[in-house]
Amino acid sequence: MKTLTTILTLLLLPLGTIQTTLRREACDTITCAPPSAAHILVSRASTEPQGTGVLGLIAEGIAAACPGSNIVANPYPALLSPYVESETEGLNNLTQMALSYSSCCPPATSGRMVFLGYSQGAQVTADFLCGRSEFGFPDTDGYAAVVADDVAAVVLMGDPSFVKDLPWDRGDASNESYFPRLNNEGCIPVAEKMISYCDAGDYFCDNGTSADALSIHEAYVWKYGVEVVAYVVAQIGSCGIFGTGVW
Repeated sequence: MKTLTTILTLLLLPLGTIQTTLRREACDTITCAPPSAAHILVSRASTEPQGTGVLGLIAEGIAAACPGSNIVANPYPALLSPYVESETEGLNNLTQMALSYSSCCPPATSGRMVFLGYSQGAQVTADFLCGRSEFGFPDTDGYAAVVADDVAAVVLMGDPSFVKDLPWDRGDASNESYFPRLNNEGCIPVAEKMISYCDAGDYFCDNGTSADALSIHEAYVWKYGVEVVAYVVAQIGSCGIFGTGVW
C-alpha cells in the first residue's frame, strides 16, 4: 500500500512521469523471460486443482529445453458449474496476465509468450486470442492482433469451442463441439503459431457419445505431448536441445 508521502509525491509530478512510475511499479511484479526462453501461460482443464494441471508436463518439457522460461498458471476456478462464470473469470485473468507481460516485456529484449490450454482452459485461451462468439457466452473482442508479435506458440487441447477444418486444427474430429466458435476471424493474426487438437469421439470438442468419450478427451498430453513440446521449442526458435527426460 502506498503511504501518504508517496501519494503526495506522485501528485507533484508531471502526468507523463506519474504514468511511467505507475507502469514501472506494475512491471515490478512481472518476471520477463530471457530472449532465448519463453513465458508460458497455462490454463488448466475443468475440475483440475489450482496450478498447471496435466499441462504442467508439457510446460516443464518446454522449460527444460529452453532454460530461463517462466511457467505461470491461470488461477481461475475451472468449474463445470457454473461454467460460463468460471470461463469468464479465466478469460479475465488471462487477459490481464498476457497484456501485462506484453506491456512490460517487449520481444526485442524478452522471451515471447507460449499459451497452453486444455478443455475449459483451451476455450479461455482461444477466447482471449480470437474473441468470444460462442452461443450462450457474452461476446468479447480478441487480442490476437494486439499480442501477435509477443506470441511464440499457442497449443489447445480438447477445446469445447473447437471448429473443424480450420488451418490450425489437429486430430481427426468431424463433429460439432459443445460451444462452437461462431467467428474465427480474430484468430488469424496467430494462425501460423497455433495448433488445436481434437480427436474423433472427444466428449467436449467432437460431441462424442461413446463410453470412452471422456477418456479420449483426457488423453491428449499422453498422446501428443512429445510432439507438442517439439513444436513449441521449434516455434521459440532459440532454445536448447529438445529431449530432457521429462516424459
